[in-house]
Amino acid sequence: MTRILIVEDDPDVLDVFQAVLEAHHYKVFPLMTGRPIFKIIEEFKPDLILMDIRLDGMDGRAIFKEIRSRSLTAHLPVLLTSGGFKEDYILRENLTNADYLEKPFD
Repeated sequence: MTRILIVEDDPDVLDVFQAVLEAHHYKVFPLMTGRPIFKIIEEFKPDLILMDIRLDGMDGRAIFKEIRSRSLTAHLPVLLTSGGFKEDYILRENLTNADYLEKPFD
C-alpha cells in the first residue's frame, strides 16, 4: 500500500486530503506541523509527501530544501500545495525539483 505523509496546517484541508486519499486505499499519516517531519519520515517511510508551502509558523520551502539535502530523503517525491496567492508564486520561483497543487481544487 502506498504511504502518503500529509503536512497541512489547516485542519479542514487536512481532513479532506486524508478522506480522499484513504478512500482510494492509500495509507495516510496526517501532520499539522512540519516540526517533527524527519522523525515521522523515518518511522512512517512515506512514498510521497504532500506539503503546504505555507505552514503556521514555519516555511515549507525551508523544509522542502532540507528534505532534498538529506541523503535519506532526497529521493522522496514532494508535492507542494499553495493557496494561489501572488506570494506563493514568488516562493515557488526558487524551488527546483518540486511539483505543485494549487488550492482550492476540485
